Amino acid sequence: MKAALLPIAFALSAGAAFAEGPIQGNEVFNFQSTLSRAEVQAQVAPAYRADVIARGEVTPSQATVVASGLSRAQVQAEAAEAYRLGLVANGEILPVPSDAQIEQVRLAGLRAVQGNAVVQATGGAIAN
Repeated sequence: MKAALLPIAFALSAGAAFAEGPIQGNEVFNFQSTLSRAEVQAQVAPAYRADVIARGEVTPSQATVVASGLSRAQVQAEAAEAYRLGLVANGEILPVPSDAQIEQVRLAGLRAVQGNAVVQATGGAIAN
């Protein structure tokens, strides 16, 4: 019986400890800025352009911008083919594509750009 009451007593005493006073850091809510919203945004804008401010969970040192010469249709076709082949990460499982699968994904993107034309593969012609 005492063993069952002990966790309940701990839970009640912990709740009382949290209810004793104001949360630390409430002074932040009483802060009055001397700058307007526009002035603050003007000060932050160069930092965003220089990519020194973290966005979400990515820190600036992790953020990588990659310029691509691919069209939207080509990227969508490649993504759909990679998904069809099971090459899209699922949770912590990261599939490793074979050279043949990489080529299939590349050709799917080229077919999207060229329509239903014949696409030349490294090993021969592939027609849609």
